[in-house]
Amino acid sequence: MAGKRAVKKRTVKRPNYKEVFSKHDRADERAEYAAIIWETGFTELDSRGLVTGPRLLTLDRYVRAQTEYKFLYSEAMSEGPTCKSDGGGIYANMKWSAVGKLNEQIMKFEDALRFRIDEAAPPPPKDAPKTPADEFLD
Repeated sequence: MAGKRAVKKRTVKRPNYKEVFSKHDRADERAEYAAIIWETGFTELDSRGLVTGPRLLTLDRYVRAQTEYKFLYSEAMSEGPTCKSDGGGIYANMKWSAVGKLNEQIMKFEDALRFRIDEAAPPPPKDAPKTPADEFLD
């Protein structure tokens, strides 16, 4: 075919999560989990034709946040929102706060990556029969 060039499919290298999490406890588990999240996220982006350089950087940050969240969540929940000091005082649990902030950041990443799908029910058709509850919905 004259004038048409074969487009070479570009390969995308996954970040080295083993190196990223090497200084953390349970580093191998974290790296394995992160690799799964990366593959899932990349497959989702690729299936919808949304793979771009900036989105891959966002995906990497999403994977790191998701991994931290997974491994920090159970600790934070078991400790609760406050801790007791040796002197008997109470102070805020920083892990609890970190989990909350990670959750917010993950939702922002999901929005940026277009992972979150609005599952709201479609509005009823205009010619739908009236019901007694309609007076409270307007």
